[in-house]
Amino acid sequence: MDRYILYETYRLGMLIGHFEPAELIKEIDGFIADSPIEEIPHVFYVLSLASNRRVMLELLTDLAKGVDEELPSCIVAGLLYRDQDRYTTEELYQKIGLLASLLSDQDGDVAVEFSELIKAYDAAQKAYGLRFKRKKTRERMLAKNEKNIKDTLQKYEKYAEEFEYKSWGS
Repeated sequence: MDRYILYETYRLGMLIGHFEPAELIKEIDGFIADSPIEEIPHVFYVLSLASNRRVMLELLTDLAKGVDEELPSCIVAGLLYRDQDRYTTEELYQKIGLLASLLSDQDGDVAVEFSELIKAYDAAQKAYGLRFKRKKTRERMLAKNEKNIKDTLQKYEKYAEEFEYKSWGS
């Protein structure tokens, strides 16, 4: 996997709160420790020594300029599926909505799919608040929302698996 795609994946993941800077620093430090000096890009030292999240995001933004955001967003969606136990259904919807809003091509397949998912979720939440008063109806609606987000994210699981075999050197 191209390291510029990895930069963009980490950038998007950090922006939606799925990754912490310490995770990226650990990955970079591992690469630095395992690689010959001549194969280590200078920017890796800068990333490894980044003082805070804002600095790291600025660096990743500069490094990932020109990278198509669709593949990295698919990877992030797959990672959200893999780590879904860390989040409530509402948090997953928030992260997907934020991810969709971060994509520059709002007409792209991924952005449209995520936006439609969020619209359906919002409509269901609004409908429940207006019409459905029974507890069973609410529980069915929440279960359906949870199934929808998990089914959608599951389609991106294969991207998360590919991400696990990242190669910073390519």
